[in-house]
Amino acid sequence: MTPTPLAPPATPLRVGLIVGAVALTAFNLRTGVTGFSPLADRIGDELGFGAPTIGAIGTIVTACFAVFGLVSPAVARRIGLERAMVLALALSTLGTLLRSASSSTEFLIGSSVLLFAGIGMANVLTIPLIKRWFPAKLGTLSSVYAVLLQVGQVVAPVISVAVAEPLGWRWALAIWAAPLAVAAALWAMPALRAGASAGSPAVPARLDARTRRRYWRTRPVRGLILLFSMTALHTYTIVTWLPNIAIDAGLGEGGGAALLAFFSAFGIAAGFVVPGLTLRMRNPFSVVVVCAALLACGYLLLAVDATAFAWLATAALGLGVSTFPLCLALVHRRSTTPEGGTFLSGAMQGIGYGVACVGPLFVGWVLTATDSWLPVYVGLIATLAITVYGGVLACRPGSVEAEASVRA
Repeated sequence: MTPTPLAPPATPLRVGLIVGAVALTAFNLRTGVTGFSPLADRIGDELGFGAPTIGAIGTIVTACFAVFGLVSPAVARRIGLERAMVLALALSTLGTLLRSASSSTEFLIGSSVLLFAGIGMANVLTIPLIKRWFPAKLGTLSSVYAVLLQVGQVVAPVISVAVAEPLGWRWALAIWAAPLAVAAALWAMPALRAGASAGSPAVPARLDARTRRRYWRTRPVRGLILLFSMTALHTYTIVTWLPNIAIDAGLGEGGGAALLAFFSAFGIAAGFVVPGLTLRMRNPFSVVVVCAALLACGYLLLAVDATAFAWLATAALGLGVSTFPLCLALVHRRSTTPEGGTFLSGAMQGIGYGVACVGPLFVGWVLTATDSWLPVYVGLIATLAITVYGGVLACRPGSVEAEASVRA
């Protein structure tokens, strides 16, 4: 098995460029999602689509994250990590611009696929790039990544609605192409300067088929797939539909954007607190239980009175999806080698985002069939049993490599 090559020699300028590239990439990973959600009704009125299409667009997000997250390691092995990231961000920039120019629902969906194909690749490429360039600062840069991802998720809905009011929704979507383009340019500099190293396989070598089969049967892999799947399902269902819940509750488009930003703000705190807490705890299952309980409370409050309890429910939901940084930290705790960690992360995100596709689409179907949010909340609460079970498996001490060796 070929070891992961080291990054090219790091000069102060190069280090600064990479830190800036990591930061700006993280900021951009969710702006295309939350910058669109509060404007979905407005865009639908102009292009002629309703709840099922909004749900389908939410599903496209997670489907692209799943499919292109699985594809990105192969692309990186062929052209190098940095160049693969430039390609990913360039695709997203183009998709963003095309989406803002959409003249039909079909064009909007097609451009959204292009946008989120690039983001799906960037999701997976960022962590190995951090490992390659900053192996001694992995914890610090991973926290920066997690926090800035949430910052982008928070500010995007507020800025999009503020821009849409005077300039229209097309400008509100188009503005997010600028930071994507700058991030691509920052990654292009080390990709060009790295020379031959940038084209080398800067990711762990592919595991042989027998080892992969043993890994798939281990408890950490199964547990993290279940836990991350449910986390992603709840997160992207909320991100897709919370603005619509607010509009139906009489809070308006601006209220929906504010609630979505409020929901996302809790991820910033979680990015600071949860990874460190997870790494200090031998078994962080209690974190999973608390998060599941908070999600259940949030949905119950919305079911009782979405207008009166909108902010309290959103706070509970925002804290409830703190299992996202928990999962990222558990990848480190449940693997001891780069190969095991890459396999665990890829399996968790690839399958997890694939399962999450069901969430936004399910809501669109149920709303169309029943014209009521109550069945939606009941269905989402029911899935929390899977969340807890996944937490039992994922949080129990052990590693994918150790369990796989027992099965050898």
